[in-house]
Amino acid sequence: MDRPVTRRKNIIKAAAVNTTTPKRPAEFTDLVKSFLTECRAKNLSGRTIQFYEENLVRMKKMFDEQGIPLNVTTLTAREIKHHYVGRMIENGLASNTINGRIKSCKAFFKYLFEEGIVPHNLAENIKLVKAEKKMIQTFTKEQVVALLQQPDKKTFTGLRDYTMMVVMLETGMRIGELLHLKVDDVFLKELEIRIQKGKGGKARRVPIQKTCAKILKQYLGERGDAETDALFISIDEAPLHIRTFQENVQEYGKKAGITGVRVSPHTFQHTMAKFYILNGGDVFTLQQILGHSTLDMVRYYVELFSKDIKEQHQKYSPVEHMARYRNVI
Repeated sequence: MDRPVTRRKNIIKAAAVNTTTPKRPAEFTDLVKSFLTECRAKNLSGRTIQFYEENLVRMKKMFDEQGIPLNVTTLTAREIKHHYVGRMIENGLASNTINGRIKSCKAFFKYLFEEGIVPHNLAENIKLVKAEKKMIQTFTKEQVVALLQQPDKKTFTGLRDYTMMVVMLETGMRIGELLHLKVDDVFLKELEIRIQKGKGGKARRVPIQKTCAKILKQYLGERGDAETDALFISIDEAPLHIRTFQENVQEYGKKAGITGVRVSPHTFQHTMAKFYILNGGDVFTLQQILGHSTLDMVRYYVELFSKDIKEQHQKYSPVEHMARYRNVI
């Protein structure tokens, strides 16, 4: 007979041998769902999660079109490069589109590796393709004035849209950030707005000045108390939808007769950056205001608007304006 201690060890050993780890989902669609759940747990923005999902669905479709099973346990990095990245290049997709899909792919396979679903991070060494420079459109001062003149500020919706456009122009805030604002995020005395969920899921503070604060105060007075704590609401006191505001801005653009530039909330962000730089703002402060993790984008703003900077310099050159010292210079 086994001794009590020996018997106890054998029971524990047998239990360990019989214990099996539940199998992880092997189907690609199941793995995508698991990945998206993890993204939600990390509190990534809804738009980022949707972006990942759409790109991974496109990846699956592209492999299906080529008759290649998308099994992550047998998939190789070479297959991803040839049958996914290479295929997108052959199809003539824009480099920025390709890079967005590659980034989604890299995030997905990094997750699979960290979860122990695959032994290697297949997409770790897949590089982004060389991207063409973005042609960023901005409004001119005249176009901004024309847009701001369109909403009927005597009505609630007109005052609301006018306020939203002013806030975007003042802060460079993204439309998603703007519509996630709560009433308690506005600090008129401190002259700042606190974005709880900004780019990359990070919170930040953005300054505003007296004119913008005055307009916000007027809007808040008209808004009054509502059941929702959302800052910008519909006439039915419900949180305003992005699509509603996008359509309103487009309509204002048509009424203002603006052509040659996309009239959208996103254009306000680039316009803010442009005027901030032209008015003498520094790139480091602009980076913090816009919530960019690196200086790459703000440096590109400087490069992109160099023509405007040259024109400004021509107008305000210290040397050119030293007329009374012409005999010295």
